[in-house]
Formats: sequence, C-alpha cells, structure tokens
Amino acid sequence: MKITKRMQIAAALALTMTGPAVAVEAGQQRLAFEVLLDDKPIGSHSFIIRDEGPSRIVETRASFDVNVLFVPVFKYRHTNTETWRNGCVEQISSTTDSNGKDYRVAVAKNASGYEIRTNRGESSLGTECMMSFAYWDRRFLEQDRLINTQTGEVIPVQVKPLGKISLQLADREVVAEGYRVLAEAEDVDIRVYYDDTTGHWVSLESVLEGGRKMRYVPAMGLLASSADDLDRTGGAQ
Repeated sequence: MKITKRMQIAAALALTMTGPAVAVEAGQQRLAFEVLLDDKPIGSHSFIIRDEGPSRIVETRASFDVNVLFVPVFKYRHTNTETWRNGCVEQISSTTDSNGKDYRVAVAKNASGYEIRTNRGESSLGTECMMSFAYWDRRFLEQDRLINTQTGEVIPVQVKPLGKISLQLADREVVAEGYRVLAEAEDVDIRVYYDDTTGHWVSLESVLEGGRKMRYVPAMGLLASSADDLDRTGGAQ
C-alpha cells in the first residue's frame, strides 16, 4: 500500500490546525476535528489553545488508524505542546509514533535564533521569528519556510491563493477562501480553507499516493472525549 509515506508527511504538516471554537472559556479554546480518508473516518485531532499573559499555549493530540480489509496498515499517534509569542513560535515539544517510527522534537528560541533537538540529531537556525504549520494563525500563509513539529525539519513552502469555493460541512454550506500549500521537496500538496465570513479554518485536504484523499473537518461530537482525555493526562507532553 503506497499511502504510508505521504500520509506520514501530510499528517505531520497538519498538526497545528484549528477552526471554529467548540467550547470557549476565559482565554481558552477547546477544539476537535475528524480525520477522513476517502470520506471514511480514520481518527481525530484535538487540541486546547489558551492564552497565558503575552504567551499562547497550543496542546495537540492526533490519533489515526487505517485498516484494509480489517488489517491494520497505518497507525499514527502524536502529542505536541507549542508556546507562541508575538506571532513567533518560541518552544515546541512533541512525540510521535508514525507507523512504528519514533520521533521526538524539542525546539527553543534564544537570543541567537532557534535550537532544534531531535532523537535524530541537533541543528541551529539563526533567525528571529519562525512559525510551524499553524493553520490557526493565517499569518503562516506569508511564510516561505515552516517548522515541521513531527520531525523538527525546516521545510520550504509555497502558498498559492485558490479563491472562494462552496464547501458542504456537516449540515451547513460554507463559502470558504482556499489556499494551496506546497512543499515540493516533501511531495506535499495541501489545500486549506477558511470561512469567508468569520476567517475561521474549516477544512483541509491532501491527496495521497494512488489518488486517495485525506480530509480534516470540524468534528463537534469528538470534543468531549478528546478534551477530557487531555485534561486527565495534564495535556500533551
């Protein structure tokens, strides 16, 4: 089955998404998305965003399972905590099991730039401000390189506007503004859509090997269990 490599990459690049808030507390949002493969549910992606003074903390959890004829062929588990300030990511701490491959990433911003440590090596990045694939902050569309929170790699990207389209999401139709995010070196082509009225992120699509399509949609019913799991474990570590 040829979906595995591109699905690993697409999943990694989709790990900082957000959309319409399902539950809102003072300075905090809890959100959940359903992940579909060829319109069939394969998992969920939930996270909590909270503001602490000038900082924004994003805690993420993603879980996918793909079966073919009831045989497991792909398993993905990811937890990630990011700290942001003034539109720049300052810290990233993530762990990932991508179909048996283990990834651990720690990113920290300092006076000279960024130090990136992974279980595969270390690197430095001498720049004042970086972003991850932060779909919840549309300023990421202005960037030409982004940090992959799964691997710690800095990935060159191109962003192309797609104009407005009509999307059917659950029981409602949304006019959305679309953008195409290309990471040619990683063979990734992602389309992300924002509600034209509210500016909220509402959908994402990525075509995998063999023409199969992975899609993220807001999943209201997944909120309670996803948020409760994060609360019980003290958030993503």
